[in-house]
Amino acid sequence: MQILTNRLSIIPATLLFLLLNVANAAEYKLSENLPAESAHESPVAINMAGGEQEVIPSRKLFNFHLNSTSPFLRDSETTLDFRVMDFARDHGGSDEREAFAAGSELTFTSGKWRDRLSLGATWHTSIGIDAPKDKGNTDMLAPDQSNLRVLSRAYLNYDLSETATLQMYRQDFDMPYINRQDSRMIPNTHEAYMIRNDGEQLTYIFGHITKMKERDSERFVTMGKVAGASDSNSGTSLAGVRYNFPNDIIAGALVQNTDDVFTTTYAETNFSRRLTDSWGMQLAAQYTDQRSNGSAKLGRFYTYSWGLSSKLSYRGAILTTAYSRIGEDAGIRRPFGGTPGFTSSMLYKFDRADEKAWRLGLSQNFTQLGLPGVSFVVNYTNGRDAKDEAGLPLGREDEIAVTADFRPQSGPLEGLWLRVRYAKGSRDNSPDDNSDLRIILSFRFGAFS
Repeated sequence: MQILTNRLSIIPATLLFLLLNVANAAEYKLSENLPAESAHESPVAINMAGGEQEVIPSRKLFNFHLNSTSPFLRDSETTLDFRVMDFARDHGGSDEREAFAAGSELTFTSGKWRDRLSLGATWHTSIGIDAPKDKGNTDMLAPDQSNLRVLSRAYLNYDLSETATLQMYRQDFDMPYINRQDSRMIPNTHEAYMIRNDGEQLTYIFGHITKMKERDSERFVTMGKVAGASDSNSGTSLAGVRYNFPNDIIAGALVQNTDDVFTTTYAETNFSRRLTDSWGMQLAAQYTDQRSNGSAKLGRFYTYSWGLSSKLSYRGAILTTAYSRIGEDAGIRRPFGGTPGFTSSMLYKFDRADEKAWRLGLSQNFTQLGLPGVSFVVNYTNGRDAKDEAGLPLGREDEIAVTADFRPQSGPLEGLWLRVRYAKGSRDNSPDDNSDLRIILSFRFGAFS
């Protein structure tokens, strides 16, 4: 706990840093946004969209009148974000990881040329303020705690029709197992060539991803190498579809294939409904099939996972229960982003071989109670019966994770986002408890438009 005590002492300094550097605050783009107000509004994992996250309304520093120019320039926008984050993870004193960093995100998006062609680019930085060299591998900076500067996105979009778009080169995704995993300073991004259709009922995506840049790196490397096959130059081909059925039912499936490494197939179905003005509900089921393919450069394996989730809400409070089950022979591999598992948490993902896990969670969004932008989430998750590669028992895992948010929706602090996350976990086969503390202060400015 000493590392967390030390990091808590930095909160006043962090607040002072933000207050003295109003221009150095930004929206911190997390894969999790504020909790929904009702269970029927809770997001589903089977998302075919790009990695666009919930955006705080921009505050424009400059506003040029370009009405006489082409839409390509007139509708363009440049946003300048700054962020500050403090991260500390303590593995019982045997493996301490910590970093306090500030970073920026400069993004340009153009308007459309001839109503079809647009482009965009993002320059990311993450600069260590207090980052001990012997406590690296935080994913906040490079593994050795050195600073990061990278052109993370550089893409060209061409509208093939009213709903279909060709997307080329560096971009981000928000799909199961291939996503931004944006819970540090800089997200995962990928070099890809995709066609995506966003219809009212039918959404689909297909294409090929050649390379990936991880959160703690400036380099784009082949998907096969990211997966762990050092001699692989394979990319990942994927195809996915999601359909919105009548009566508030959504179903979808996604196939991701990395040649000579492994193939992942994911499917999910979701039913949600507003019961009354105050009550809402959601039921969901998911299934993952994962297996080696071709020459199996990571070894032959086959595994699966399935999960069930239920949510019941009342006036901004959501009660969640979930269960998951992993295949007996191998755990789930997730090198390309975060996992969609219903029981995945901050410290443990509860996806080891043969693991059975259950979750009980409660969130409260205080908007309906007169405090918009204030919320909390608490989850308790337990996993048991997991095995290692030799088939030996690993014992149970327990984790409790808490997230609190303060995000004013109006007034002089609109655009500010303070997020504090804490997790405590334990494993039967480990003499030490694990803990994790994250403090994020963020703000977004619209720079030029």
